[in-house]
Amino acid sequence: MLPKVATHILHSTTRAAAAVQNQTHAIRNVLQLQSSGPSSGSGSSWGNGPGPGGAKYNTGSRFHAGYNGAGRAVTQANVITSQDGTFTQSDDTEEFTSRRSILQTPKRPRIRSSSVSLSLAGRRERGEKLGVLKTVQLHARSRHAFGTSATAGVEDEVQVPTTDLAEKSARSPLVRRNSTSSEVSRPSSPVGSVRRLSISAQNDSKAEAAVADLPTPPLTPERLSTDPAAPQTVLPPQAKAPIHQEIVYKLVQVSQTKDALLAADLVREFIQTIKDPTPSDFNVALLALIATRPEGEPLNIIVETYNAMLQRSLSPNTKTYSLLIDALTQRDDEVRHMSATLEARLQRIEFSGSTERSNGIWEKERLESLRAEGNFSQAMALFEAVLSTGRNAQLELVHYTNLIRSCAYHNSVEGAIHVFEQLERRKDLLPDSRTYRYMLQVFTNAGNFQGAEEIFKDFRQAGKEDRLAPLTGRQSETLQTWNQMIETYFRADLPDKAVGILDEMLATTAGSSFGPGDIPPPASSTYTTILSGFCLTGQVQTALDWFDRLHAMGVYVQRPFEAYCGGPIKPDQVAWGLMLDALAKAGMVDDFNRLFKIMLSDARTDGIVVRRIDRTFLFSVNMAHIKEWDDPKAAEVLDFLAINSISPDMWQHRRRQMLAGICEEYVARGLYRSAVTLFGQLYTQQLEFLQKADRAEAVGVVSELQNLLVKLSNQVYSTLALRQDHLPFVASLELLRLTFNLELKISAEHAPYILHSFGHAKQTSELPDEINPQDWAILLNCAVHAETLAQQGQEVTLPNYAFTGLASLLIDIAERGVTFDSFDENVRFRTMKLLSTQLGHQECKSLFTSLGPSYAEALQGFETARYQALEEALNIAPPLPLQEPETHITKDYGRLNINLSLNRTVEAAMRDTKYSPAGRASKAYDLFMAGVERGLVTLPPTTGKLIQAHGRLNELDKVQELYTAAQACLMSMEHLKDHRNTGWVAIEDSMIIALAHAGNLDAAHVHRSRILDFRAAPSADAYGALILYVKDTTDDASNALRLFNESQTLGVRPNLYLYNNIISKLSKARKADHSLELFQQMKESGVRPSSITYGAVIGACARVGDVHSAETLFTEMVQAPGFSPRIPPYNTMMQLYTTTKPSRERSLYFYNELLRAGVSPTAHTYKLLLDTYGTLEPVDIPAMEGVFKQLCDDPRVQILGQHFGSLINAYGCVQKDLDKAIEVFDSIPSYGPALADAVVFEALINALVAHRRMDLMPEYISKMTAAGVHMTAYIANFLIKGYANVGDMEQARTIFESLTDPPTGVAAPNNHAPHNPSDAPIVSPTEPVYREPSTWEVMVRAELGAGNRDKATDLLERLRARQYPEAVYNRISGVMVDHSQILH
Repeated sequence: MLPKVATHILHSTTRAAAAVQNQTHAIRNVLQLQSSGPSSGSGSSWGNGPGPGGAKYNTGSRFHAGYNGAGRAVTQANVITSQDGTFTQSDDTEEFTSRRSILQTPKRPRIRSSSVSLSLAGRRERGEKLGVLKTVQLHARSRHAFGTSATAGVEDEVQVPTTDLAEKSARSPLVRRNSTSSEVSRPSSPVGSVRRLSISAQNDSKAEAAVADLPTPPLTPERLSTDPAAPQTVLPPQAKAPIHQEIVYKLVQVSQTKDALLAADLVREFIQTIKDPTPSDFNVALLALIATRPEGEPLNIIVETYNAMLQRSLSPNTKTYSLLIDALTQRDDEVRHMSATLEARLQRIEFSGSTERSNGIWEKERLESLRAEGNFSQAMALFEAVLSTGRNAQLELVHYTNLIRSCAYHNSVEGAIHVFEQLERRKDLLPDSRTYRYMLQVFTNAGNFQGAEEIFKDFRQAGKEDRLAPLTGRQSETLQTWNQMIETYFRADLPDKAVGILDEMLATTAGSSFGPGDIPPPASSTYTTILSGFCLTGQVQTALDWFDRLHAMGVYVQRPFEAYCGGPIKPDQVAWGLMLDALAKAGMVDDFNRLFKIMLSDARTDGIVVRRIDRTFLFSVNMAHIKEWDDPKAAEVLDFLAINSISPDMWQHRRRQMLAGICEEYVARGLYRSAVTLFGQLYTQQLEFLQKADRAEAVGVVSELQNLLVKLSNQVYSTLALRQDHLPFVASLELLRLTFNLELKISAEHAPYILHSFGHAKQTSELPDEINPQDWAILLNCAVHAETLAQQGQEVTLPNYAFTGLASLLIDIAERGVTFDSFDENVRFRTMKLLSTQLGHQECKSLFTSLGPSYAEALQGFETARYQALEEALNIAPPLPLQEPETHITKDYGRLNINLSLNRTVEAAMRDTKYSPAGRASKAYDLFMAGVERGLVTLPPTTGKLIQAHGRLNELDKVQELYTAAQACLMSMEHLKDHRNTGWVAIEDSMIIALAHAGNLDAAHVHRSRILDFRAAPSADAYGALILYVKDTTDDASNALRLFNESQTLGVRPNLYLYNNIISKLSKARKADHSLELFQQMKESGVRPSSITYGAVIGACARVGDVHSAETLFTEMVQAPGFSPRIPPYNTMMQLYTTTKPSRERSLYFYNELLRAGVSPTAHTYKLLLDTYGTLEPVDIPAMEGVFKQLCDDPRVQILGQHFGSLINAYGCVQKDLDKAIEVFDSIPSYGPALADAVVFEALINALVAHRRMDLMPEYISKMTAAGVHMTAYIANFLIKGYANVGDMEQARTIFESLTDPPTGVAAPNNHAPHNPSDAPIVSPTEPVYREPSTWEVMVRAELGAGNRDKATDLLERLRARQYPEAVYNRISGVMVDHSQILH
């Protein structure tokens, strides 16, 4: 056997130690530092570990916190030596598991060490969930489970399990996944793999069927194993119900099945079904959940089951606590490993800046949520609870060991010493290697290296004295403890002692069958720990020397903890990862690439897996340094990356971005052909991917490739200009073919470079043979374009321009056997026109004749057409210009292609909140049209958004321009028919929305009809817009309801916008029942109502006087999650209690609720307040006047005519004080101009009618006309009523007949004043006044009051002819049988 490792790796131990000492400082004096200083005074039984100076936890323990220097927070080697968390050497298994982190793990944040009690937030959260009384009861019930404590502090801690666990249960959703993968992975499991964890949920049929599949219990079920010290048993003296026995038996069985979903269902059934369970029954339930819990799943359901036990007034026993301690420490271990993985990913992201998760947001959020879990403090609290009962003898070694492990994770030296002391007091238990290893980790993580050294010495002595618990078949545990000591020495900056440990392991004579008291031979993980230690102390070159020697001289050993006595061992997976990480961080890129090449070549024989994240790292590291290298070296590296940085299983988007990045660097170095060839390979590979991709993904991939190629092309030609290079024609040809295949246009600026490349290849006889007709067509097009510009004075300025002209190109084309009719007609026409000008008629004819028959025939046809056009121009006068139709397309955009970069730019402009909506739309439009000029457009949905935005602004010219561009784009998508159809529907749908908002409903319905003819359906937003702007009719909601029903027939799923609009329409039409039906349907379909929805449906109830429903809905609204107060519902409720169901108390109640919700009153609110005091009994005029003063003093609210209308009504009609009403009217001009509107005159005329002062009516009608106020039907109603009351029926009839009927089926316009005067249209006083249904009613009442029943009947016949809705006619005709209410 080879002697010591130094002889074979660095030739001698002396040289190794010397090398280490030369690179470090004061190695030997570290251990001479002694403990001093007082206790940290944390008052903690456990927690973060000691502060400066440290403190002895208990004099009864052989270990204490004697030295507390700050240690670097790097844990055992298996975590240090990780790269991204996907590989690690597990503490408890010899297999590789998926985890890998960066070399240095940042110091973990200290947890609170002064208390493990529930936080204030946690107590409040629990109190809110269970109620104060219930919480106190549960707390009291749990006290006896922990017994009397030795100190008050311990007694307080004993109460933690109940409250802490309850807090944990309430804190996070209860979701268990079937997957046993680490929780670090983003959850993506399907619904079917999500287990309902709430114990209150109902079992579904599948769960019940699965439960039924378990074997039924025997007639005399066996007693379950329970805690011997517990007073309860599984089978109490009285016989249990059969269902009880069956469920408990099945819980025992399911523990063996590992079926997590089934276990959750059984526990749910157990809690819901069993009336008198025992603590042992609950222990069986807890055991079933713990045994089946997938790795990485939080403990929510376990905690909830424990809480259910407390709610039954059952006291936990030692078995309960041991189960919970086991679950909490296992979960703490999972959290620690997942946190290390996430921290490693974040370091990788920070280092490279170009991983798949580029910003690390998800990792940070996940890490924060993991750190928030309180598993450690809860486990320690439960341990104290067991100690307080004196039943810790029932705990097993694994519980002590796992608790110490958690202390290591949380740097809690005192906690670890406390647990170890309790273990030592047990005469029936001995610590094992794992116990010592975790104690080493505790002291190492806390920086107490002297204490760690003492522990290791005691471990070795315990092994010799047979004081270690046997670990049958687990020799690796002993080896890992030795590895841990190596790590400890490195972290103490004592690498010579670390190497000394390795020397001892190499010199052992124990062999592979070593015992606990022997020195174990090293394993591959031992060398990995050495390498990690050198890297940790900054000696990367030393680590690399060791690594190279190990790889060259070592042998492959499969298991990382398998001791090997035959000499050095080759680096394992983790060693490769840590070495690559260290080299990358040290900037040793050449060595990084050298090792990576070796890893690729030796991966299969050395058992190494090269993963896609390794290849991504290779790319990121090299691209970070590529700018530092000269062209030859950069070219070599780029070639290496092009071959080795991409793996077949790599994410497609990432693959495209990486290859595009390599292409860009090729171009920057003038390696154009390499760049284009690599992009061609990418295109070929992506074609295969497109055949398997779905439609949406295909569009995205094509757009991304287009964008990448445009970027590459621009870089190629700009670099050519900068470097004054010429593009090899082979590369130019490949670039042209890619451009054609991806359906992009060739930029005019690039044409001269393409032609120059062709000319240079021709001069040097390097033209390839495989130029196809399509290639020649592109070249011909470029030549025509370039020479057309030259004719216009824009000569090509390239130095040594090699292209010899269009005629020469035609000769080359003809010589290759390509006929002229192979080219596009437009290109042929432009070619012949250009050459005719350049060469003249005769020379051009000679040229085309020499080129072949197809060329000669084309030229002859061209000349014939030109002569005919000339003759027609001479003999026929030019026609008069035609008037362009409204939808005429003013510009031929040609072929337009979707560009994702432009799409993102336009989307960003539309979201830019620095501008107003109009400004955002205008900016986005300019960007869109600039793209159109380059032959690029946005995705149809984005174009649709832009169309909608300009429709809302009533900019129909821009709407039409956008629509035309969109149609041109869709015509260019013949290769993606399905996407074209989807895009066409999206554009038509957007036109519906835009035109509806612009008020052009007829045009909107044209686009709706197009979609329906296509056998598709408009969107919910489109139907919502049509309903919102539907023209009012005498049956207001009929058209709206017809549209809504059509949408449902077509299977359109209503969204919030559609529901709100249809419910609002029905509400205004007083169709409360239908509104409520839709409202209920809305909630059942999962659409959460908004404040607008509630306002509409509350308004519907208010209009029909359904006070109870309105109140109920209002309460539901304010209690809804995410409720955002808005003014309309409050105003609606106030209006309900001022008009429909008068009640000042309720009206003021909702006003106060409005203020309490922080909503500012509006003008309408003040109007309702004035009515509340001015019209509701007992009338309070001083309060009304106080409201008006408050209104005048409120700078946020404008005084409107409706306010004066309320005052006039209160004084004139309610108080019968006409003089005061007229005084108010006369004072209006002092408050502002144009305040005396139709509402004011309605109120004043109503007051005059109430006082029978028709003699004053002409005066105020004249004032109304002079003020420019248009008469409304409601003013006419008062006039008819007034004259009828004084017996002047002729005047009443004259006024009625002077009014006009609106078109049949159309509602009367210009009669309703909106709450906001700015929304009111300007109506001339001379415009006709249209009758309302109320006008017919007041006239019928007037005729009946005058005893003219025949005339009233005639009026009803005329009304019927108007085809009003049946409900309206019935209401008015009902007056004929109610003679007691004529003109009230």
